[in-house]
This record gives sequence, C-alpha cells and structure tokens, in this order.
Amino acid sequence: MADLLVPESHRDLFTGTTIMLSTVNPDGSIQTSAVWSLLGEDGVLRTSLSKNRQKYRNLLANPTATVFALAADNPFRFIEIRATATIEDDSDKTFLTSLLATYGRTLEQFGAPGLEPRVVVTFAATRVRPSG
Repeated sequence: MADLLVPESHRDLFTGTTIMLSTVNPDGSIQTSAVWSLLGEDGVLRTSLSKNRQKYRNLLANPTATVFALAADNPFRFIEIRATATIEDDSDKTFLTSLLATYGRTLEQFGAPGLEPRVVVTFAATRVRPSG
C-alpha cells in the first residue's frame, strides 16, 4: 500500500472540496454520494460516515469503494482511487471534529448528522489513477 497513495500533484483536490464516494449496494448496483474527506499527511484518505446510512451498511457488507475527485477549474484534471475500506468507531467524534474543521465547521454547526453514531472510514488504495 505504501506506493498507492494520493500523489502530491493531486492532493489539492481533497482540500476543502466535496468528493464522490461510490459503494456497492446489496443488489450489486452502485451508490454514489458526495462526501467530505480528510487527506492525512501520510497521503491516506479518510472520511466520516453515519452508522444510520446505507453507505455505511454497504461498506460493512462489501468494503470495495471508489473515490473520485475533480478539479473545479479543469474537467481533465481528476483522480480516481479504487480502494478497500476499513471502518473504525468514532464514538467520541474526534475524527469528525477534525474533518469538519478542515471545512470551517464545528460539530455544533453540523447539526443533526453530528448527533448520529459515526465511524472513520480509511481507504487503502488498490489503484490510484490521476489525470491531468
């Protein structure tokens, strides 16, 4: 996995922007949602999900995921990350609080979704495809 990190050239696509996360539904169809993410200094991408949502249930059943980020000013500059997701509880919402801070928000401003039980999803890349 050490070689399959978000390259420096595309890390800005994960800074304060919304990305697309695709998971596999129980019937085999694809579910794609816009999510916020946090790219660690280690080059590993993480997000926060509510345990009350289908996306969380999808990843529990099948940890296969695809993350897609697109540059707002250039549709030919993007990155696709195919990954295996690992899930950890975020019962004290420490990760969620850090994630929200990168978007200029607090847990209080996040409202009802911040009250739901949360998990941290870490994406172990199996393929990283930057373009542009």
